Amino acid sequence: MYFNNSGEKNTERVLEIVFNEASKNKITKVVLPSTRGIVAKKVLNMVPDGLDIVIVTHSIGFKETGGDEFDNEVREEYKNTRHKILTTTHLFRGIDGYFYKAKQGVYPPQILAEALRLFGEGTKVAVEISIMAADAGLVPVNNWIISAGGTGKGLDTAYILQACNSSDLSNFKFGKLLAIPSEFARQ
Repeated sequence: MYFNNSGEKNTERVLEIVFNEASKNKITKVVLPSTRGIVAKKVLNMVPDGLDIVIVTHSIGFKETGGDEFDNEVREEYKNTRHKILTTTHLFRGIDGYFYKAKQGVYPPQILAEALRLFGEGTKVAVEISIMAADAGLVPVNNWIISAGGTGKGLDTAYILQACNSSDLSNFKFGKLLAIPSEFARQ
C-alpha cells in the first residue's frame, strides 16, 4: 500500500494490513511504536487472537529528564494481557545521542538512522524498534515478524522482517514492504 501522505491518518489502514498479513503468513509477533499510548490503546481493541503485540515506547527521559510520555492508564490495561510494552533506550539514541546533542558530533548510530530515513521516518522506526524488541528478548531473531513505524504520530509504514540483535546487524533481513508513504503516489 502506498499512501499519498505520511502520518497518523494512515494508522487504522496500516493496522488492518498488518493484521491481514500476519494471518495470511502465519506471523505471530508484531512490533509497534507508541509514544503516548494512543496507538497502543487502539491496537488493544483490534488485535486478533493468536497475535502477540510488542509496543515500544519512548525511553524514560526521552523528551525531558525523568519524564515518561506514555499514558500510565494504557500501561495498566496491558498488564494482564499476553502483549508487552517495552520502555528502554532507543537503538539510535543511546549514549551516542548525548554526544551528538552535546558535542555536535556525528556517530555511527546517527549515520545508520539517517540512511534508513532515506526510505522514510517510518522505516527508521520499524527497523529500530524491531531490534530493540529483539535485544529485550520479546521477538525471535530467526522468525519473520511484522514491524511498523510512522512519521510524527501514528503509523504509516510496515514491513515483514527478521529482526536481529544490535550486536550483529548482519542478521537483519527485510522480507516484504507492506505500507509506506510515497511522494510518487501523489502524482
